[in-house]
Amino acid sequence: MKMSDERYGNCMEQSDAIPSEIIEFSRLVETEGLHGLNFQHISLCTRRAWFHLNRIDYAHLDERMANGTVMHETSRPRDRSVEGLIGLAPDRIDWQNRIVVEAKARSGAKTAVSRQTAFYALLLWASTGQPWRAQNDIIEERRSRPVVIDPEVVDEMLDLARKLATLNRRSDPPPAKRKKLCTSCSYRFLCGMT
Repeated sequence: MKMSDERYGNCMEQSDAIPSEIIEFSRLVETEGLHGLNFQHISLCTRRAWFHLNRIDYAHLDERMANGTVMHETSRPRDRSVEGLIGLAPDRIDWQNRIVVEAKARSGAKTAVSRQTAFYALLLWASTGQPWRAQNDIIEERRSRPVVIDPEVVDEMLDLARKLATLNRRSDPPPAKRKKLCTSCSYRFLCGMT
């Protein structure tokens, strides 16, 4: 897999140069203490992202989330090679082929889920100096879905990191706005969307 953007040259094959956008992304993530789920949440809803950044969580009260957690934990054992990675919590890493994998119960919220997995790939790229690929394993469908890592995605991820940094400095949550996903969101009780 090669990136076509001239900023990156052929760095998807092999390179000692880490693109400046990935270095900036990595520094911002570390400075702000951001994690993969932050990128999933901000892709879905700004208010939801604020709750997650502030460690406010209702997932344990949501039946759908509880079922998804059980399905996730029983589908495959967690890859022990990811234990101890600071700030990284993907489900599996294929170190030899440089592929990071995040498993999800269902195939919904494709972009949001892909952003979480892209987060892991970009941080691994920044720390190893080598480009990484990413994929989502969809447990219910028993299939894998590749996650594109290209210059556009890198730019989007950097923009999301900047938005999260700004959101992290807010003392109160953004106003609740009804969205299609509100009815299934584990944070709906905090937004009055029940």
